[in-house]
Amino acid sequence: MQRAIISLLLFFVLCLLSNHTIDYTMGRQIENRSPYVLAFTSIGAISLESRLDCWAKLRTDSTENEMKRYMHTLVTSLNLEYQPDHVLISSSDGTVEMEYNLTQKGVKFYLAVQSRADSKETHFVVSAETRDPDKSLVHIKQQLDRVGILEWHDYYLYKGELPENYDQASTARLAEVMMKNLEAVIIDTYQEGRSFSCTGYSKVLKDTEPIWIDGRRHNVQVALYSSPSQDKTYVYIGVPLIVGNY
Repeated sequence: MQRAIISLLLFFVLCLLSNHTIDYTMGRQIENRSPYVLAFTSIGAISLESRLDCWAKLRTDSTENEMKRYMHTLVTSLNLEYQPDHVLISSSDGTVEMEYNLTQKGVKFYLAVQSRADSKETHFVVSAETRDPDKSLVHIKQQLDRVGILEWHDYYLYKGELPENYDQASTARLAEVMMKNLEAVIIDTYQEGRSFSCTGYSKVLKDTEPIWIDGRRHNVQVALYSSPSQDKTYVYIGVPLIVGNY
């Protein structure tokens, strides 16, 4: 009888330890996931891709040799494989542009250096895109900042989808849930047809350089577009805003 009681107690302790281990493991997984993935998860959206666009400029134009050195510096600072023969060079009306594309460890990179004789400026663009929801692109901006010769600006875009479409009121509610999970205060909203967008400020994203609009800080934007023809709703998070060109 005593042996049976001891066995039951041992079984009970093992169950407690197992549950604690499972809870701890799941907690660590949730803790390590980005707030953007968690925002998608909060409404049941599937993460499709993440994109980072960085841009900077020098207030002087550059020679082709200087541009080649700049390109080499950008590539090596990001610990990427550099193949000079794969750099595309084009020129037109005083503008010279160099472009370099490669994919490394599941991330697509696009790097460009452009010299404009008319404005006496040299522009730099670094873009990175991945479909892995657990892969962070934040370190790319940090690596560029360490170079120290340029002041980089960055924009992030996160895209996801829901496997059904929604009406106007529902897309607005979904956006509100996402902003709540990003701990963002909604500042402005815009709705047209089945598209809904809202901008706000989140203390969780305090490391992001905010955009000032009408004297108010914005560092996050959420947008949803519901497509009846595809029976899907596309979800976007932009930090600090959703923009098309840089």
